[in-house]
Amino acid sequence: MLLLKYITIFVALTLPITNNLMKRFILLTLTLVAMAGYAQDRIYLSGRVRDAVSKADLTNAILLTYDTQGNVVDTLKANQGRTWNRYGSDTLAVFYKAVPRVDSTYVFDVLCEGYKDQTVSFPLKITNNRIREVEIPTIYMERAPRQLKEMTVTTSKIKFYNKGDTVVYNADAFQLAEGSMLDALIAQLPGAELNTNGQIKINGEFVESLLLNGKEFFDSNNNIMLENIAAYTVKDIKVYESQTLKDQRMNNVAAPKVLTMNVQLKKEYNMGWIINAQGGYGTDDRYIGRLFANWFNSTTRITVVGNVNNLNDNRTPGKTDTWTPDQMPSGTKEYRSAGIDYNYTDVDETKEFSGDVSFGQTVDKVDRTTYTTNFLPGGNNYQDVFAHNNNSDWGIRTSHGASFKTKSFSEGIYVSGSYNRTKSVGTNLSGTFNEEPEEMDESILDALYSGSPELLKKVVNRSRTATDSRYSNYRISASPYMSYRNPNTQDYLNVGMSVGYSGMKQDLWNDYEVNYGDNPTPAVRRRRYTSAEPNHTLYLNANAAYIASVGKVMLQLRYNYMFSNTVKDQNMYALERLDDMGIFGVIPEGYLGTLDPENSFQSRTIESTHTISPFINYSSSQNKNGWLMVRFGPDIKFSHRNFNYFTNGRNLHLSKDFTTLTFSSIWSAMVEYQFYGKEMQQRYRYANSLRYSYRITPTLPEMSDMIDVMLDSDPLNIYVGNPDLHTQNAHSHLIRWSYTPFGRTFYNEFYLGYIHTSGALTRGYTYDTATGQRINKMYNVDGNHRAAITNELSWQFGPRKQYTLASTSDAAFSTLHDMIGINLSEPVKTNVHNRVLTQKLKFSWQIGQQSLSLRADYTNRRTSSTQEGFTAFNAHHFNYGVSGVFKLPAGFGASTDFTCYMRRGYGVENLDTTDPIWNLRVTYAPPRNSHWVFMVDGFDLLHKLNNVDYTINEAGRMVSYTNALPRYVLFSVQYRLNIQPKKR
Repeated sequence: MLLLKYITIFVALTLPITNNLMKRFILLTLTLVAMAGYAQDRIYLSGRVRDAVSKADLTNAILLTYDTQGNVVDTLKANQGRTWNRYGSDTLAVFYKAVPRVDSTYVFDVLCEGYKDQTVSFPLKITNNRIREVEIPTIYMERAPRQLKEMTVTTSKIKFYNKGDTVVYNADAFQLAEGSMLDALIAQLPGAELNTNGQIKINGEFVESLLLNGKEFFDSNNNIMLENIAAYTVKDIKVYESQTLKDQRMNNVAAPKVLTMNVQLKKEYNMGWIINAQGGYGTDDRYIGRLFANWFNSTTRITVVGNVNNLNDNRTPGKTDTWTPDQMPSGTKEYRSAGIDYNYTDVDETKEFSGDVSFGQTVDKVDRTTYTTNFLPGGNNYQDVFAHNNNSDWGIRTSHGASFKTKSFSEGIYVSGSYNRTKSVGTNLSGTFNEEPEEMDESILDALYSGSPELLKKVVNRSRTATDSRYSNYRISASPYMSYRNPNTQDYLNVGMSVGYSGMKQDLWNDYEVNYGDNPTPAVRRRRYTSAEPNHTLYLNANAAYIASVGKVMLQLRYNYMFSNTVKDQNMYALERLDDMGIFGVIPEGYLGTLDPENSFQSRTIESTHTISPFINYSSSQNKNGWLMVRFGPDIKFSHRNFNYFTNGRNLHLSKDFTTLTFSSIWSAMVEYQFYGKEMQQRYRYANSLRYSYRITPTLPEMSDMIDVMLDSDPLNIYVGNPDLHTQNAHSHLIRWSYTPFGRTFYNEFYLGYIHTSGALTRGYTYDTATGQRINKMYNVDGNHRAAITNELSWQFGPRKQYTLASTSDAAFSTLHDMIGINLSEPVKTNVHNRVLTQKLKFSWQIGQQSLSLRADYTNRRTSSTQEGFTAFNAHHFNYGVSGVFKLPAGFGASTDFTCYMRRGYGVENLDTTDPIWNLRVTYAPPRNSHWVFMVDGFDLLHKLNNVDYTINEAGRMVSYTNALPRYVLFSVQYRLNIQPKKR
């Protein structure tokens, strides 16, 4: 108990920096630790059963144990692999048996259908009283002479069921259109949301780790996996909370768990070749080309992908996701990508090599019109912006890893690198008015000073800007690690480090032309060229941790050191001072003599942080009565920042020390109690879980925001520093109750959360009503808070499990503050109160090979403020529709979705709309040739789609309109091939 004594003393010394609540929490945790005890009277035997040739896990194996008279006293099933093993929550052929903590010899008979019976004798010798588990050498079984497999016929398919702490989705139970990819399958999962950027939510929580057969795929690039894995190859999808694979390899028990989604391919697609290719062309010059080739065997996977398209959207007709028109991607986009991914794991799982190289290129054009109402004390003003941007971006990235492990050691290294280049050209026409114009478009604003005299009376300013930016950046890093397990205990020593270097270069041109009031002569004309070079960062991160198990308590003491050195220079040139500025976007001769010293600088930031992280995990099982877990793991950080800033002949120096207390995730300070248990496979599964978690998230102010300088390169937006900034702290409380009855097709999760932020770092401003100029400054603001109640439910029911109901109910209340001043007066705190009520329902009915889904979503958004001149509003969004996937005779199929999107209560004609959207796909798969699928896709057949986005916060209300992808019809053909090795 010596380590526990030291941690107790350490935590006691750190109590003065915590609040009273944390003091009570620490004392409660230490009390539980003291109650845990040191000795145990039982020990677990564990082992694994595998095929002697293929090394596959034999999860249907059973073990028989006997008493001294030779009678069978227990039957163990070898399918108790848990989420913290190598494959997340995938079932492994692992068995456990609790036995007395005495020296003895145990004899097992191992039986498995299709294999020869085997008898195992294992002598147990107790060498250390702290050992909780002893591993029996892996049992390899040989196949028996030819035996026929038993055939099982089912009349219904279960879409999902609860398996302990894992939700398992059966891919074959979901009806999908021919040619569907993994994204279409995930979009149909009850409780799932899939965003266009590849982010996945399950019951409101983001999936942070997406795996393929328990392994990373293209460095966790979700879109590559979602758009290239064919849905027909998927066996099931498992969702669970687990540590990342890297933390598992390092035995980092204190690392937070993340929501993990593991996509398991069917057995026939785990050996040999999978090839899936698609090409198509449509109206408005829409096109698509895609290639996915995968080679598998029992130890190796190699994947090649390629994609070209200008569709700008990956939705497919009949896809019942949570998409709404305001989520539509902006502008038009051309996309090209290619990559290769590999993974090798030896049969004994002691060596693993993985990596990927990918290339991507994007060209997009965005035309956006934005109407903004700025909430100002004494009266609002109105800003209209018409922007056009053409962007091109290309980049290459790569990552590689190697890991090795023995019984006592785990070690490995990860290296990664990337390079990106971006070019962006844009124009911006903006006008600010003290009264809202009755009519406004780009042509009216362009001809403002030769147009309506009535409109000129309202104008505050008009500005034209042009930008031309060339940007490149690169990054390289290496992260070796080592983990050592004391063979005589359950103790671990982990050591790791990471070193990296990144750099960037930017060349930026800006043209400014600003008119104030009704004066047709521009008051400001500027052309600025900015060179940001050098700009690079060197960082080093090193850590060491010791983990010990003491009875029912797991302890860790971790130390981390972080060092970074950042050099950043920016030279700005006022080209308008030249007699001949030359061509916009081209550096003219003599530009060096136009240096603007007030907006140029050289800076260097050196930061070092020492972090001490004690960690305590207490867990206790009361059999079927319940299971209790308490986790307490603060990060106590001591940071020193040294900042040097040279500008306009001044050398500014700032040195700051920060001490912060962090609970970085819900797993850092948590109490969880599971109850209503049922004994299954010698373990208890609990239907109910009640969890409380607490987080503190500090945010340090940027040093560049704390120095006494003024930057005025943009004449309408001036930035000044604030040396009085301090740390922002966000305090989060979350209560979660989940009901997941084992083996049932029902689950429910209820969340109650509250977040309070003290000293929120907020960029406020002082507004000049005569010119429209803003002086921006960072402030610390108190009073921001948010409370939310959420309930997520999924239920598959009916005599043949043909019905599925998914429901999300949510209520959120928030208050946000800003700092706003008028006409050089000191800014004052303003606030906006938001209330958002949401109800989403989806009902699905599967009739043989046909499926039909009904969807209805309602959102009520109410916004108010005590601020003078603020116009409160109460808006309603109501979306309802139907989607279906239908199998037709002779190899034909159809999938379609029709949804009506309604908005009311905004008081703006272009927002209070009803938009019916209809998409349709027709497919043909020749009955005698499974390699080909022919598809015709029609998007927005009613031509009602428009891209309107609405945003409101404490500073203002903004409505933006973006050019949308026009309706089109796409003709495409898909080819798929599966080549399996010949059986011997």
